[in-house]
Amino acid sequence: MKLFGHHVGRTFALFVALDGALFILLLWALSLGANCAGCGYRPPLELQFHQSAALTGVFLLTTMSIGVYNNDATRDFRVFLKRFVLAAQFVMLAAVAGLAFTASATLGWRMVEALVALAALLLVLALLRLPLVWGPGLAFLRKRIIVYGDGEMADAITAFIDGPGHSHFRLVQQIKTWRAPALAATFGNLTLKQARLQLQLLPLHAVAEGVKAEEIVVAVEDRRGLPVDELLECRLRGIGVVDALTFWEREAGQIDFAHAGPGWLTFSGGFAFDQRHRMYKRITDVAISLAFLLFILPLGVLVALGIRLESPGPIFYRQERVGLNGKVFKVWKFRSMRSDAERDGVPQWANTSDDRVTRIGRFIRKVRLDEVPQILNVLVGDMSFIGPRPERPFFVEQLKQQIPYYDLRHRVRPGITGWAQVNYPYGASVDDAKRKLAYDLYYLKKNDLLLDVAILVQTVRVILFAHGAR
Repeated sequence: MKLFGHHVGRTFALFVALDGALFILLLWALSLGANCAGCGYRPPLELQFHQSAALTGVFLLTTMSIGVYNNDATRDFRVFLKRFVLAAQFVMLAAVAGLAFTASATLGWRMVEALVALAALLLVLALLRLPLVWGPGLAFLRKRIIVYGDGEMADAITAFIDGPGHSHFRLVQQIKTWRAPALAATFGNLTLKQARLQLQLLPLHAVAEGVKAEEIVVAVEDRRGLPVDELLECRLRGIGVVDALTFWEREAGQIDFAHAGPGWLTFSGGFAFDQRHRMYKRITDVAISLAFLLFILPLGVLVALGIRLESPGPIFYRQERVGLNGKVFKVWKFRSMRSDAERDGVPQWANTSDDRVTRIGRFIRKVRLDEVPQILNVLVGDMSFIGPRPERPFFVEQLKQQIPYYDLRHRVRPGITGWAQVNYPYGASVDDAKRKLAYDLYYLKKNDLLLDVAILVQTVRVILFAHGAR
């Protein structure tokens, strides 16, 4: 599904719509009779429609933030249950706060009765997920894909489709070429002679319709000889046709810059950097940063106290980073390493088992709390709240020589959190930098408010489950 220029998975959309509809419907059912004076019955909840809608919004925002609808949670009930229980706790807290300030609820037995009803509602929603995960599941939502092509790109697409976390796809056929007899191997148990005969008789759209394919991903290294007439006929018959780079961008949330040349980047859309967009982005940055600062300040004080008590040295750490258009600035961070971490003056990659990292430093790096002081960099205009993470000048010069398009990430202000940060752990090598650049280029290409909201929501999951450490 496409929503405001972004592709949304059908499984994600189904679960969000289903949970939202059931949640507000059950709230309404538990509030029936609230305004009936002569009914002789007092319902466990006494919520008006706007209150039910607000609580449903809190429920959906919380579950999305914690990753209840992520692919790993849709295929593993244990992962789902772990996240759903945590989300339920937040919803219950929100309900307590809301009910305490309404005239229809008073502290005491009525409050307890309302919370028990809400807990039962959440339990019903959790149990309704079981048939979808352990029963026949979501096979009817799995998109049936044909991969057309041979070579490195086609192998990457087929591995992606068959890989973990992509149960919403089903690879029904790989067609390596549309020239007989080379296609014989794509037809299972047919003999070479039978395959030749079938290939001569069946056009490409008939093969696609025969396996009930919904989309053909064209992953060829050389497009000369591509059966464009056959592919056009498939499109006219309702079978989607998409090139591998677009498929990778849409499904993986990355730009395959190893195969995407300047032409594809120029004409594929996106990369909106007009002045109006920059102004809106700056206003949003300041507003989010001030709100986040008020929310995180108490926790920041505890982190500062922990750093001071554990090891000698300053609480904050300032380091040069490369920002917008290559401008070098000094970033603020909570110190997570020993004070003499780089005593020889040579920058080093940090890794997950780095013995320079202190105990409190290891924790705050896992949940990304070491980045909190960078709100000051956002307020003075060196950084954005959301954007590619800034890197040190020493590494930037190296990476620009080794990775194509690396300098493009400096066309926007760097951020405290970003698309790469919610999808990939800390980078500790050139290979990690390449993988993170694929996410950064996707962010630059999309670069809109909806993606920023998605990153903010997913950042909650990174912090709560320490996904930044993996």
